[in-house]
Amino acid sequence: MQPDLIGYLLGALEPHEKEQVEAALRDSAALRAELEHLKKVLEPLEETPPAAFQPPPDLVSRTLDRIDRTDAAAASEPAAGSEPVAGSEPVTPAMQPAYAVARSGRFRWSDVLASVVAATVLIGIGLPGLLRSRYEARRAACQDNLRNVGIAVTSYALRDPQRRLPPLAAEGPEAFAGIYSVRLDEAGLLDSVPSLWCPSLDPPADGYPEIPTLAQLHSASPDRLVALQQHSGGSYGYNLGVMDGRQYRSPRYEGRSTFAILADAPSASLVHPAAASERLTASHDGRGVNLLFEDGHVRFLPVGATLQTRDHPFLNHFGQVEAGVNADDATLAPSWQSPFQDARQR
Repeated sequence: MQPDLIGYLLGALEPHEKEQVEAALRDSAALRAELEHLKKVLEPLEETPPAAFQPPPDLVSRTLDRIDRTDAAAASEPAAGSEPVAGSEPVTPAMQPAYAVARSGRFRWSDVLASVVAATVLIGIGLPGLLRSRYEARRAACQDNLRNVGIAVTSYALRDPQRRLPPLAAEGPEAFAGIYSVRLDEAGLLDSVPSLWCPSLDPPADGYPEIPTLAQLHSASPDRLVALQQHSGGSYGYNLGVMDGRQYRSPRYEGRSTFAILADAPSASLVHPAAASERLTASHDGRGVNLLFEDGHVRFLPVGATLQTRDHPFLNHFGQVEAGVNADDATLAPSWQSPFQDARQR
């Protein structure tokens, strides 16, 4: 079962295999404990880039040379308590019986060094590939999440008489990007809460929060409202709406391939390079973001490429984290973000 648990943690299982593992975890406390143990063992993989595990190019040759010198030194010393037999020829290292080490019950330094070099080489060769596989699997799972939520958003728009995406209010408790999840959930279009969280990021420590209702938003205390707005949309970014003439509205669904409607929530350094210390969140090792466009396709854009696109996905045409200035100006933001900087949320 341990290989299955490792595959589950790495996000490398097929959907039916994942369901089987999750069912087994629900039924077995021992398996859940084993999963937590494996998670702690794999934690260093999350923090250390693959390049850190590249062995020196001359590691093997230097280690083998050290083994040869150690063997020669050991062979030149007589065994404790032994006397040379008169008339016998000295045994050279090349003539020593192979089973001598096994019969002695001890490992020579050469055995220890050989084990060390073998382990080091295997780590150097295999671990970067493992890290890359883990990274690719999580990025692909994140893209699947965005597609699934995107299907729900599209379904919402097609039900709307004006074919508009889920609306944000200009002010009040519903004036935040994560209201998308509330609208989709109340329309019965959202499959699961975990789909709102990027697999490249750690899930909330207290478990996935429930999506609030509109009534809960309007009756929440100020502190509770902040918490609900913070987590309602999970770890993704949502379209803040657009200005349609002088009126603020949600975008009209037109199936455009250049108009972004969902994405990984950006880091502050992605939106404003000068604010790199004020990170919001950073999916996929900070390498870039997944973007879902209105026509349903997902693109992974490295940080540099993201900042060079014609329509910056996280800033409007005025360079602000606010609603688009016209119907074709997409601006995506984290769950808690209001459509206007000076919007009153309560």
